[in-house]
Parts: sequence; C-alpha cells; structure tokens
Amino acid sequence: MSERQTRSSRHLQPSRNKKLDKLLNVLIGIVVVLIIITATYVFKWQDDAEQTVKDEPTQEEKGDNKEEDKEPTKEDEKDLAVEEDKTSEEEDKLEPEKPQQEQGSPEESTSDNPEVEKVITNKNWQPTPTTQTGQHVSSYDSSSVDWSEKVATVTSVTGIDQNNMIIWRMQNNGGPNSSIATVSTKDKSQMYRISMEWVDNEGWLPVKLEQLNTLEGAY
Repeated sequence: MSERQTRSSRHLQPSRNKKLDKLLNVLIGIVVVLIIITATYVFKWQDDAEQTVKDEPTQEEKGDNKEEDKEPTKEDEKDLAVEEDKTSEEEDKLEPEKPQQEQGSPEESTSDNPEVEKVITNKNWQPTPTTQTGQHVSSYDSSSVDWSEKVATVTSVTGIDQNNMIIWRMQNNGGPNSSIATVSTKDKSQMYRISMEWVDNEGWLPVKLEQLNTLEGAY
C-alpha cells in the first residue's frame, strides 16, 4: 500500500468511530425513553388497581347490606307487637275515664211519661264500691256515708260532676234497698232521674237512667 492511501485510511477511521458513537447514543436514548414510558405505565396501572380494590365493598359490608334487605323474622314481629301493645296501653291511660254508661252497651227506649224523653239501661253497669260494713241501712242524711255513695252512683251514671250538680230530690223508691234521685246540671241543660238498688257488700247499683224533658212533676 502506498503511503498516500495509508494516510487516507487513518484520516477516515476517527470519522467512522464518531458516527458509530452517535448511533449508539441515539439507541441508548431510545431505550431509556422506552424504559421510562413502560415504568410510568406500570406504576399507573398499579395505582388504578389499588384504587379499584379500595372502592369495592368488603365482604363484611356486603353482609351488612344483606342484613338490611332481609325479611323481618318472627322474633322481630313479636317485638314490634309488644311495642304496639305498650303504646296502646299508655294511650289508654292518658284518656279520661268515661261515665259508666259509655263503657258498656246502653239500651234506649221510649216512655209513656211525657216528662221523660228516653229511658237508658245498661247490663254492664256496676255497683259503686262501698266502704260500709255490717247491716246496711239506707240513709237520706246528706252528711252520711250512704248518701255520699248514692251521689257517687248518680255521678258515675250521668257523668255530671258533683260541683256542677243540683240534687232536686233523693228518696226511697218502694223499699229499704231501693232509691231514686232527680238531678240536673246547674244550668239545667241536662236533667235526669236515676233509679238504683243496693247490692250487699258491693254498693249502690244504677238500674235505670231517665233523661227528662222537664223538672216539673219529675219529683
């Protein structure tokens, strides 16, 4: 080989090396970019997967939802019935006590007496509890216990409070254990005649309630 060709070959060799280095650098750069993109995609996929797991309800939460949707058991229905009974009892306690004739099933009838608008009887009427003991003696003394129990019987069957009651007459009704009372409210808007009988060891029992049209001739 001539000396000129040798010099030319030596001159070209560094240039080829530089081109090869540039190509390698470019390839390395491409590989690095691909690695970064791949790593970014992997990390993003892992984050999405973890978030999906967090958003999904746990087995316990699914079980809770099933508990909420399940049908009430017999025990639940029994507890509900008990609560309703308690509520009903409390409401009954709050209601004012009704007169005896409203608690039973009263029967109404007409009368030939022009003073009487209607006659009311009730098989569910009960004797007014008595505090008297021993042999009973009917009394028409307004300060006696027997008189007070007669008035209490009148109040229970008419619903007229004693403070709003006028007793026009209280008298024997044909026997020692039978009595009759004629009463009205103070404004005379309600007028009654009450027949009652004594029940031994129990008290005075109302047997007939007459609603009056007038007090004239009623006693």
